[in-house]
Amino acid sequence: MIDYTKYKWLDIQSSLPESASSKEKEAKRLLDTLDKKDYSPGKKNILANYYFDQCAKYAQEGRLDQIKLDSNLSRDFRSWSKSQSFKKLEQQILSNDKGKFVMSGIVIVMTGTLILFFLMAILTENFLVNIWVDGIVGALALVFFYRNMKIKYRVIKKYAPAKDYLYLDIASFVLCILLKIWLPVSFDFSLIILFITHYISKKKFDKTVDGFSI
Repeated sequence: MIDYTKYKWLDIQSSLPESASSKEKEAKRLLDTLDKKDYSPGKKNILANYYFDQCAKYAQEGRLDQIKLDSNLSRDFRSWSKSQSFKKLEQQILSNDKGKFVMSGIVIVMTGTLILFFLMAILTENFLVNIWVDGIVGALALVFFYRNMKIKYRVIKKYAPAKDYLYLDIASFVLCILLKIWLPVSFDFSLIILFITHYISKKKFDKTVDGFSI
């Protein structure tokens, strides 16, 4: 059995299909080789998924024995990247990652806003219902916030360093907290600030992904 969790660059849901289990040894050689390559995580992920996709296709057609990896996998990687099927899968994965970035970003904005409201409620002792109900909502928001931050930064790290995105997120939350302290309760710009931050991050991420190539 292949331990896919050791390949941090590989999509969580990606694996060799059961119909191609006879190719497990070759799949492991492919993954181990990619793991040692000085490629971006995004490139490694796409190459691995292309092999899995081809195995699934050939297994369905009863031609699995026709898939053979070169002793020098770099030759395979170069030839794969020139095929139309590879380019199609590449665009599909890039599109999926853009979607993950958007969805996780929106959840972060909404849950981040709820967390900020709860923190201010604690500081001012002015709860929407009471501390227990507000606390449950705050705790749930924190769980979803954490999960989606992990998804967002996992996607970002496939294609670019995450440092700039992290600084932008931290700056936006610090600004939200400062404005909540300085401005009257009736004025709250947290949701607007976080959405603007998400929009800026999305534009930056889209530009990075659109310029990505194997």
